[in-house]
Amino acid sequence: MRALSAVCFLLLALSSVRCSASQVEVRALDTWRLEVRWNASGASRTHEVQVARTSRFEVVFQGNVSARAPFNTWVWKSELPLQCADNSVRVRSVFNSTAVSAWSQWATTTVRARAYISAENGPLETIRMGVSDKVASQQNVPSSQARLFPMEEVLQEGTSGHFCCIPPAGAQVTEIRFKNKPYTLTPVDEQVRAIEVLPLQFQQLPVNLACKDSSSSAKDQTVVNYITFPPEKPQNLSCMTKNLQIITCKWECGQQLDVDHPLRRRRYSLRVHVSVPECVVVSPGATDVEVSWYLIGNFTGRHFICQITMEPTGKTTEGQFVVSEPEQSLRATVQLLQPSSQYSTTVRCALQGNDWGLWSSNTSFSTEPLVTVDIWTRSRRQAYNCSLTVLWNTFNSASDSNIKVFEVCVAQDSTRSRECVNVKEMKVYFTVGFGQCNVSVRAVTLRGSSITSYISVHTGWLITEPMLKEKRIVGNPEGFLLSWSALSSATCGYAVEWCMMGNAEPCDLRWRKVSANQTSLSLSAEGFRKGHRYTFRIFSCQTEGHRVHEKHTGYLEEQEPLSAPQLSYSLSILWSSMLLQWSFNEEDSEHPGFITGYRLTIQEHADWTYSNRFWNISVEDPHRKSETVEGVKEGQRYTIQLAACTRAGCGLESVHTITTPQNHYLLMAKVMTPLLILIGCCFCLWPCKETLKGIAVDIFSFPSGQRMKVLELDDSLFEVSEMLRALQVEDCKCCNLDSVDMRSSMEDKSWLIFTEERCKPAGPSPSEEELAWDELAAERIRAEQRRWSRVKGQAVETVRNGEEAEETQLSGNQPLTSPPALLKPHSAGLLTSSETAAPPAGARPPARRC
Repeated sequence: MRALSAVCFLLLALSSVRCSASQVEVRALDTWRLEVRWNASGASRTHEVQVARTSRFEVVFQGNVSARAPFNTWVWKSELPLQCADNSVRVRSVFNSTAVSAWSQWATTTVRARAYISAENGPLETIRMGVSDKVASQQNVPSSQARLFPMEEVLQEGTSGHFCCIPPAGAQVTEIRFKNKPYTLTPVDEQVRAIEVLPLQFQQLPVNLACKDSSSSAKDQTVVNYITFPPEKPQNLSCMTKNLQIITCKWECGQQLDVDHPLRRRRYSLRVHVSVPECVVVSPGATDVEVSWYLIGNFTGRHFICQITMEPTGKTTEGQFVVSEPEQSLRATVQLLQPSSQYSTTVRCALQGNDWGLWSSNTSFSTEPLVTVDIWTRSRRQAYNCSLTVLWNTFNSASDSNIKVFEVCVAQDSTRSRECVNVKEMKVYFTVGFGQCNVSVRAVTLRGSSITSYISVHTGWLITEPMLKEKRIVGNPEGFLLSWSALSSATCGYAVEWCMMGNAEPCDLRWRKVSANQTSLSLSAEGFRKGHRYTFRIFSCQTEGHRVHEKHTGYLEEQEPLSAPQLSYSLSILWSSMLLQWSFNEEDSEHPGFITGYRLTIQEHADWTYSNRFWNISVEDPHRKSETVEGVKEGQRYTIQLAACTRAGCGLESVHTITTPQNHYLLMAKVMTPLLILIGCCFCLWPCKETLKGIAVDIFSFPSGQRMKVLELDDSLFEVSEMLRALQVEDCKCCNLDSVDMRSSMEDKSWLIFTEERCKPAGPSPSEEELAWDELAAERIRAEQRRWSRVKGQAVETVRNGEEAEETQLSGNQPLTSPPALLKPHSAGLLTSSETAAPPAGARPPARRC
């Protein structure tokens, strides 16, 4: 509740910040007292006053005083006589601890006449002037003699005395003596010097004050003053009146002074206490209360000072009043109260210059609930006019305050029109023209109305509004810290607006207002979401209205992208490089972070190895969407993965497979190189073509007119093996031989497999019969070989004579009835059949052997 009230008070103060003290007047009442008067408008009753001496405006007093317009009067008492230096005063209004007005101009005491006139060759004379003239500053008054202040004044016993000396122009004070005793000099200005005497002691005779300076006239200047004690309090005072206009009083005087001097004459002032205020009535509001009362008696033409206190705060408000008629009702307003709070007030008054009267009895009251309205607008340009959206927030000091309706008014300066509507929602739309618009919103409650809120809008700026460059910001877990540059034209502060939903629609518009001397704003993370882009627009509050100043964009916390770039199908792929291009909207506000670049992952697929080579390429510029990949191989398959990246990392990847083409130039070089070598060799060997041709014919040519045909030897070999019975199966004790029956047709070729391996005899050496048997077998084999030689000659002749002659020649030979069998090696290295031929008559069969 206190915070809401503070906001309200701040708005009130800002609305009155221009109400400063417009005119300040100063007047010297005597040697020590300076009266200050000023005119001020506005609701402020507290003013800050500064009092300065000399032309350098050295401040000797600064403080707050309470006064009420239009009688803003304050009296300041100086320790140093006012004649010793120029005294200047300035004033400004204070609304609270943070809102103050500008200072007024300095008001300085002026000199109207010279205080001293030097008669030629005569004594120093003194000119008697009015009080204001007599005590005016004598610092800049030309004089040929030194001047001392105070002079001929009555000083109080026991107090401290301050005395000064003003030398002639161009001279310096060298010594000041009080009662013929020199004192330490204290500089007041470049020439003026002062002394302090502490304490002053009573003396019946006048005391001397002398000054000596460095001018040509070495004569000391001397003045006199008087020191006495204050008069004693009168005793047995009694007064009586018959008509409340004439009062007769009597009293007994105290101790009398021994010396009778005009300045020591006693004067008595009679103070009349005003009666107790009657009929105190209060009219409370939300943050103030109006108090009225009566004074019994005829006080027409009298000036009163009254005080009003508020409990429990103890705040006292003082005001000045002039009574124009008998028993006139006096009124005063007390501000800066808390809404929805209980208070009690009392009043007392006094005639100006007299003592206070008695306090009235307590009067209790309760302030009204406070409803404040914080207003904001948003305008959009249309074809021929503007759409103006007025939004506001309300702050209630009490839960039971019921708002009936909001009164919204828009006044256009261009058309001099005013439109007002009553709505219950907190948003309303208007259609306005281009120009100045003044918008006001007021909440109407059951117990009254709220303070009206105002805002100015200049829709004409939409036509010339420049394109602002976005400033990217980064949030943190605590929220956003916004800062912007100061603008001298922002006289009434700044405003920051944003959408709590990010840049998505509908926009939940929020705004915050700050003072003109504040160029930063901290927003808590409450309500902001991670991965959403927020745009903050900073407006400067100027006399014509709010104008956009800067634009900030950022995330509370960035996240990885949710979409992947897409490679272009029109790729430029060569056998040694690839130009990759892709499409991606990096400025899309839907991205969960600012796109900082792209990542390319390229994987090479090897055909004969399991190790696939891959590498990464980073593109740091988010606006560059192409990359040339060097170092690829021809005819190779590659997988390309492309992903967009933010500060939080890289997101989803798009996968594409690309195969590089063959290097046709290299293939052509491989083919053309040997061809060119061959052509070169032919060109070089062309003179020797006849010699080379003969050599080639001898090597590769076949005799003309002849044909070759494979001999069919299978039948003859079979007949020989039958006669030799070489293919007869026997038990072999020393060799591991396998018999394979290979049958072939007449057209198949038969090959003889010889084995050089021989077996060692299993028994004793062969006998003569066995040797004879072997000789017989060898003879038959030789006969068979000779027979085959003849057959070969006939076969060649048959080929030459034609196919018919060959068939006739071969028909006379012994037919082949059985396919050949695989021959087994004999112990002597000869080929024998699997069936051994019958031995000759009378011959003993040989023993079995390998």
